[in-house]
This record gives sequence, C-alpha cells and structure tokens, in this order.
Amino acid sequence: MGQQTPNQETILEPIVISAPLRRESSISATTGSVTVIDERDIRNAAADDIPSLLQSYAGVSVATYGGMGSSADVSLRGTSSTQTLVLINGIRATSATSGTTSIFNIPLAAVSRIEIAKGPHSAQYGSDAIGGVINIITRDGASCPDGKSSCSTITTGVSHPWGGHARVDTRGNTEGGLSYSFGGGLLGTRGYDFTIPSAWGHEPDDDGFFQGSFDFRVSQEFDWGRLYTDGLYARGRSQFDTYPDSNEADTTTFAGKIGARVDHTEDWFSTIEVSTGIDKAKNYRDEVPGHEDYRTTRYGILATTQKSIDAGDAHHVFSGGVEAYRESIGSNVLAYDTRERSLAGLFGQYALEYEALNIDAGIRHDHNEQFGDATTYNIGARYELLAGLAARASFGTGFRAPTFNDLYYPGWSNPDLRPENSRSFEAGLLWEISGSTSLDLAFYRTWISDAIALDPVTWSPYNIGRARITGFETSLNHQVNDMWNLKASLDIREPRDEGTGKYMANRERLKASLETGFSANEKLNLTAKLLYGGSRYADAANTKKMPDYVTVDLTAVYAVDAQSQWKLAVLNAFDAEYATRVDFRAPGRTINLSFSRDF
Repeated sequence: MGQQTPNQETILEPIVISAPLRRESSISATTGSVTVIDERDIRNAAADDIPSLLQSYAGVSVATYGGMGSSADVSLRGTSSTQTLVLINGIRATSATSGTTSIFNIPLAAVSRIEIAKGPHSAQYGSDAIGGVINIITRDGASCPDGKSSCSTITTGVSHPWGGHARVDTRGNTEGGLSYSFGGGLLGTRGYDFTIPSAWGHEPDDDGFFQGSFDFRVSQEFDWGRLYTDGLYARGRSQFDTYPDSNEADTTTFAGKIGARVDHTEDWFSTIEVSTGIDKAKNYRDEVPGHEDYRTTRYGILATTQKSIDAGDAHHVFSGGVEAYRESIGSNVLAYDTRERSLAGLFGQYALEYEALNIDAGIRHDHNEQFGDATTYNIGARYELLAGLAARASFGTGFRAPTFNDLYYPGWSNPDLRPENSRSFEAGLLWEISGSTSLDLAFYRTWISDAIALDPVTWSPYNIGRARITGFETSLNHQVNDMWNLKASLDIREPRDEGTGKYMANRERLKASLETGFSANEKLNLTAKLLYGGSRYADAANTKKMPDYVTVDLTAVYAVDAQSQWKLAVLNAFDAEYATRVDFRAPGRTINLSFSRDF
C-alpha cells in the first residue's frame, strides 16, 4: 500500500522483511538477494499451489513428481532441496528422515506472502540453509475495508481437471490492541496420470488430491509488549504411482508457536517463543493389508534480544539469541538405531546503517548431539554509489546435518557421515533507473564440501569431494504506464561436481521468464506469463538429458464491486508436455475459476 501526496504522487511504504537476518529489517538495506512474493502477486498468479507459484522466480528451482498433491523438491541457487531451509511462519516443519518439507501440503490460499532469502543463512538459522531460506507466511489480521473492525471473506471455485475448492477467512482488529485471523479451507482434484507408461510402478489411472486445512494468527498488544500465537494445520490425501505396495499417502503438516515480546525501552526488546513442527506420512494401498508410517515431531524454544543505538548519523543494531529444539522420529516398519536428537545454537548479529553504507554480520555456533559442533558466519555490505544505484557484496558459510535416513536407515545408511559444509560469495547491483523501472543483477559462487551422495552399488550415503555452483541472476521491473507493466528475469547457473567435472544431476542450468500485466480499468486486471526452462541432466554421468520446455500462464481478475471479484486462471495454457523429474509428467493445461466475496 502507499499514500498520496497533495499532487497525487504515490509514496511507497518501505517493505519490511524478516527472513534474511531473522529480525525485521528494510528490504532496501539488505546486503543479499531477497525476493518477496506478496498478496497481490499471489492473487494475479495462475498458480494453484506453492510449487507452481515458485517455479518462475529467479534463483528458485522446482522439480515435481506429478501435479497437485505430489511430492515437490524446491531449492535455491543450484543446491538440493535438503540444502534449502523451508519455514512456515519462521518455524521448521521439515521431515527429519527425508530432510525435506512437504511443501505441496501447504495450501496457497492460506499464504499472504513468501520471503525468499538467497545465499547461505546458517549464521542465522543453523543447519540446512546452504542455498537459502524460504519463509512462507500465513494470513494475519490485516485491516478490513471501509474501516470495519472485523470482516470475513468466502472464496469458492471449480477447476479442470475436475476439482473444486472453498475457503473462509475471518479477521479483525480491536481498539484494545487485539488482532486476529482465522481461516479454513477444502480443496480437491481428480488429477491426472502422473507417470509415463514405461515408469516403474506405473498405474494407468488419475492421481487425485484432497486436502483440508486450518490456520490462525492472534496477537495482543500491551503497554509492556505483545503476546502472539500462530499456526497452520493441513492434512492431505495424495494418490501416486510409485510403489507396488502403496499408491496413496495421507500427509499431516503442522507448524505453530506461542511467543512474547517484552519492550525494555524504546530501542531494546526481547522475545521468547515456544514452537512445534510436525511432519507425518502414512503410505498404503486400498485392499492391501498394512501401511507405512513415518513421523517427525520437533519441539523448540527460541530466545532473542535486540538493541539499537544511534550515534550521530550512524544507526547500530545488536541482536543475539539462543535456540534449542528436540527432534524425534517414528515408524511402524523401520527400526532406526536412534530416534531422537537434541540441537542447540547460539548466535549474534550486528548491523550498521551510516549514510549510503549498510553493513551486517553474524556468527553462530551449533551443537548437534549426533555429530558435534559447527560454527558459521556471514558478512555483507551495501553502498549507494549514486542516487538509485546501489552495489552489494556478501560472504557466508553454511552446513547441513545428515538426516536420520542418512545415518540410521536400516540397511542403507552410514552412521559415520560428516555434515555438508559450504562457502559462498555474492556481488550484486540494484539500479532504480526511474520511479517506474528497476534492474537487479547478482553473481554468486558456492563451494560445497563433504557433499552427501548415494553409492550407485550399495545405495548407502557417503561423503564425496567438492561441488561448485556458479550463477548469474537478473530481474527487470518496468511500469510502462498506468495500464501496462512488465517483469522479466534470467537465471543462469553452472552446478558442477569438481571431482568429475560433470554437471550435477537434476540441477537447473537455465531459466527465463517474461510477465506482462494489463489494467484495462479499475475492475479488470489481466496477466500473462511465459516461462522457459532449459534442459538438465538426469544422471551424474551426464548421459541422459531432460529436454527444455516453454509454458504460458494466463490470469484475469475482475472486481464486480468493492466486495466481490472473479478470477479465471489458466496454467500451462497451451498444454505443453514436459517434465522436471524423469518419468513424471508435469501438469498440463489447468483451468481454475473462482469467486470471492467480502462481508
């Protein structure tokens, strides 16, 4: 949102982000690459789930094992999905066995914004943030239209292939400082046949998905600070073609926290949060006895403090904290040698804003009772060379702890694994060419040592030598006039195994997107997005290549009045046949028609 000056010039409010430094800061002062997908972006997108939404953004790679409800690997800057930390409202909901998050089971309709902090962030978050952090933030008690203290929104729609969805949101604010938001939804789709006929385990049937979800956010302001809580619960049933003894999965995802902020003075406050993350999967087949359960439960506590000091024109921010959590796993079919582990981290950060210069630095020490200690750090700087032209550079280290599957999976594990480690640097340039045009450029390189890979003979994990990922990203935003706007991005990277010199398997190397938006009038907005995905190698020997592809998405949003709107979205409008995983077909043409009404 923005405000109007007397001459009608729009002054944009500063964008505040939390993911990069694990505290609120202005995006204009960041020393790394950050992408924010806001509510407007989500509303105008044709995507019907989070993997589809993220697919076109620079620096983000998405590989799906089918359509809606299928497993999806989401990663940043050429790293793996296990080297990219995905959070829900700042909380880990990752499986401690697979090391990935069930991102397909997080309903897009519950999301208000997504922050993508690219580059190493282990100095803030500990393990898994080698490629970066994706923080998915659910809806909050935003202001209601017409100055109402409370309001509700009902959204319903149908889709092709056959499906439908419905959601109810209620939110509000009171004069006493209470803010709240509650939402719940159902969605279902018949789906399509995810695998090609020659795929192992192929079944010639449609693979559908059904999901129910509930999310909430409540906060109360006091003279001394604030109490708050939030949570997301989702349960989905997916059909798939993979295993002879199971072709359906029930997935449960939960992330929630309770916290308090204490304001000691105007420039010093502390917080404490208690959180829970759950990832549970039940695999089975109808009319076949038995099932397989895999469960991860994580209980954590986070305590932080932040102090700001102004000295002349210099603004200093000191922050630090301690974090600890307990992970436990369970399975009714596998006897893991170890089922629990404790992790703890101590971290500190410093930030400086002085005229045209911004600096931030951080250091963190982690202790994992399975493999010992790890220390990571980062430092970055941003300098405004000219009005509207800023250069930035950063360097950081990261690590990833081996998962329970890596260490203890019966018959296919290695208890002697070491954690993966990384070093990364980035240099970038942001040029605000005019009030309507901006250009962002970034060059980066990441070295990964002790990378964990599977032995092709024994299928047991082991630590290999080194990998090197070199990349370049650029994005352009241009407001042509009051009616037209353009967005374009280019993503080029070279992910290589330094031992063999070959490209790493299943890693994206080239991607480009072009989006145009057209506001025909105050009621109608049209959006078209073209995405080009380059070819990638499907094996470590670089003998099998997956072809490139082009997709086009179309969206029309029509506001009937101030309270009602229609949305027509067509994903992959020309029904391009392509895949991001061998033997798994990506979604073909998908059409969604929805209607929402505010009360």
